[in-house]
Amino acid sequence: MRLGKVIALAVASGCMAPAMAQFSTVNGCDRSYSFRADVGTNVGQQLCASSSDVFIDAVRNFTLSNLGYTQTSPANVQGRFNDVGVFLNYASNSRTLTYNFPELRISGQFTGSSRDDSEEQFIDFVKKSDLIGKIMNYQAMHSATSAITGMGGAIPMAGQADFAASFDPMSQIVTGPAGMDTGSNNLIGVGLGYSSFNIDGSADRVRSMTLPLSYTIRNDIDPRRQLVFALPLALVKVGEADTYHGGFGISYRYPMNDRWTLTPGGKYSIVASKDRATVSTIASASLMSTYVFALGGNQAIAVGNMLGYYKTGKFSSRDFSFDPDIALTMARNGIMYSMPTSMMGGKMAAEFSLIDTRYLGDKPFVDNTQEIGVTVGTNRNAANARSFLRGGLSYVHGKATKGVTINIGYWF
Repeated sequence: MRLGKVIALAVASGCMAPAMAQFSTVNGCDRSYSFRADVGTNVGQQLCASSSDVFIDAVRNFTLSNLGYTQTSPANVQGRFNDVGVFLNYASNSRTLTYNFPELRISGQFTGSSRDDSEEQFIDFVKKSDLIGKIMNYQAMHSATSAITGMGGAIPMAGQADFAASFDPMSQIVTGPAGMDTGSNNLIGVGLGYSSFNIDGSADRVRSMTLPLSYTIRNDIDPRRQLVFALPLALVKVGEADTYHGGFGISYRYPMNDRWTLTPGGKYSIVASKDRATVSTIASASLMSTYVFALGGNQAIAVGNMLGYYKTGKFSSRDFSFDPDIALTMARNGIMYSMPTSMMGGKMAAEFSLIDTRYLGDKPFVDNTQEIGVTVGTNRNAANARSFLRGGLSYVHGKATKGVTINIGYWF
């Protein structure tokens, strides 16, 4: 039995630990992509990166890891692709490239007209077959840097936006005022956000820059009834690797009474990253309930409860085409205390919030987060302006991760 197969079988029969932890121990790489080619007793250089290009380039050219490699050398590769372990093997004087993804229990071989041809067949298999979808599904359940479910991932960010669409307007800080006459039925909203997260066991910091855009149509009879169109845009960086999010959403704020508001919503989003070998669509639906308890002195406590369903779909680009086949149900619950402040003659208000997010049923690796936030902005009960401003800071803690989020929004 070939040495590469022996190694692969040994790993597959062992404890199926998360790929990040497993390969950090074996190869000393604490990023999502790694490649090391050993030629006999000549151990190769460890290539470690946050971008898939490093792995793909090394598959095409083993000498990037080991200068002793030739087209007839026996070679054994230990690597990682999107936090999933992979083993490659050439026997001496053979054109057959054997591969094994032990966590996925997928293995096989390619025999081309040359080793270069075998390697291209393997790369096409990774990029264009349903393997990449299985890889992304595994990564979502085992890594905090998944572009779909990790920190800064498309699904968590969609859930945050769905929750905020109904929760934020319940504070004393104006965000498209509920029940307040501004002289204009409709409002345009522009926001800017920045987040930074440290991931346990990873050298890559996750940073996100968001640009949430919205247009709110208020009912002439009851301005608390609001139809909101959202266009959320985001750039997420894992180390130096870029991921892009974009989507279109619609929600409707419907007051059940003076204190209770229901907000159903839907969204269609796309997440794409050549660096992270990710392309997928996400369709979602959510229902948000918000109840406000009025206190004396223009103070208030708001309680928000949201249930959302998020499902990936197939999307194709020039290099990648797959469906990660991820379906998640998110519960997001929060409480917020709002109060006026003495800043600017009482024209400002402050809020303090605690929000808990977790998943029901199938769970991703980051299966829960808690956020503590403070926000300052235009006081709903004191302002007569036609435009409104708010800015906030949150500390976020979750499984294997922690970080901060800063955001600012402007409505006019």
